[in-house]
Amino acid sequence: MAFAADWNPETAIDWSRPIERSAIKDGWIQILQYFYEGEWQGLEIIQRLMNKAAHLFDTSEMVTYYSTQCYDESKHLFVFRTYLNKLDSPPAKQRAFDPLVFLATTGPLPVERWLLATYFTESLAATLFQRSLELDAVDPTGKEMIRLMLKDESRHIAGTRLGVQTLMAHAGPFKTALLKLWWKLFVRLAVGEVRRLKRHGEQIGMEPESILEKTFRRMAGMEEFDGKFLSDDFTRGFLRDRVA
Repeated sequence: MAFAADWNPETAIDWSRPIERSAIKDGWIQILQYFYEGEWQGLEIIQRLMNKAAHLFDTSEMVTYYSTQCYDESKHLFVFRTYLNKLDSPPAKQRAFDPLVFLATTGPLPVERWLLATYFTESLAATLFQRSLELDAVDPTGKEMIRLMLKDESRHIAGTRLGVQTLMAHAGPFKTALLKLWWKLFVRLAVGEVRRLKRHGEQIGMEPESILEKTFRRMAGMEEFDGKFLSDDFTRGFLRDRVA
């Protein structure tokens, strides 16, 4: 599927199309910078952990699949960088490594933590991308870029679901209990980061709370994950409409 749906970041988007910079709101640029940093971190972490995951679960297909996802992330970095440069707002992040990557790839259960965190971040990215396509504040070049990346994100979510299902099948009661404790901390930190985008989102019509609700609903589509990791009061708050 990755090979069949591949697209060339230099030619699939009409980079010659003029963009009226004065019509681009600063909130959209700040959100793009957030996207860009997330892609860097995602690429770094995948490269460090995909081989460990394959050995941990004795599943060689994990390496071949995540290799295609690494390629996708590098494409996304290229188009974000090219687009931001056209907006005279080059990426603020100039290097890949940072303390968050170090923390994400060290310590106990790094593979398991990565798979769970990726399920949230990929679901969040797809939700943000879909909302971006609905906004008048996003110009045609930006929407063309987002539309192509969304094709990749749909595959990433499917692959991540398989990874999380593999994790849950291999985790006994003790490890599951530890991961549930870690997940509660992680998800609160992640929600806090999304909420920090509120003032930027308001400029373009992107409401963080709505984005979060749709993201949690997307994750809840995996029934076993829903029962194990989305059962506390904090996360159920984002699913109240579905429960009602």
